[in-house]
Amino acid sequence: MFSRFTGVTIALLVVAAVASASALVTYNIMTSEESEEFTAKVDFAEGNNHYTMIEIDDGDNDEEEQITLILHEFVFSVTGELDTVTWDFGDGSSGTGAIISHQYEEPGNYLVTSTTSSPDKIETVSIDITVNLVGFAEADNMECTCAPTGKDTIIDLIALPLEQSIAGFVKVEHDGSSESCSLRNPFQECHVRVVMQWTDEGSVIAQEVLFDDTFRSNELIVDFSLEELSLEQGKGLQLRLETDQLRDWHKPSAEWYTSVV
Repeated sequence: MFSRFTGVTIALLVVAAVASASALVTYNIMTSEESEEFTAKVDFAEGNNHYTMIEIDDGDNDEEEQITLILHEFVFSVTGELDTVTWDFGDGSSGTGAIISHQYEEPGNYLVTSTTSSPDKIETVSIDITVNLVGFAEADNMECTCAPTGKDTIIDLIALPLEQSIAGFVKVEHDGSSESCSLRNPFQECHVRVVMQWTDEGSVIAQEVLFDDTFRSNELIVDFSLEELSLEQGKGLQLRLETDQLRDWHKPSAEWYTSVV
């Protein structure tokens, strides 16, 4: 509905067939003096980036990390725009257009600003969005014939210098040609340590043991959860998995979800 109107008169000369007379007919066409309100929206205000790390070993104990990062694509649009529309995505990137998409390389909270302008007017609106992280890592077998104490595995949880909550689990599966874990006698049970470590510029500054025990199942799952974790620049978070039995072949993996607070 238009809120305000002006009258525009159009005169039409109509030749009447009846009595060979002419009549003057007028119409009033109502037009709006106000444009539609400028608004901006996004298809989803929260999205997840997906990080996957697969450790590949060609048999030389020199593992190669194969990393895949799939970025969530946000679609932004406006209504009631003027001549031009520009976007500031809050991560140093910008764009133009009434409909536009954008991806964020890092999780976090972002303020997206859209501006429309004409020679007579400038309007600006903003949208808050959140980018979280879904992580998966699969490490090589935790067995190494070159070390009498077995092997350790490090899984980086890709924690960033912001306030976040991280929840997930570590899974250790029997893998290889040695006898099944479930068939071991009590003196040959498998032994694994799972340690959460806080780092500063790559050096471990604190740690918490999540699991340190023997087991006789072919699959072991260890859950972990950190609420409202706040890290400074240069700080990090990682999982360290250790086995001290040379004969064991265990394939570890981890899945986790990082939600930005």
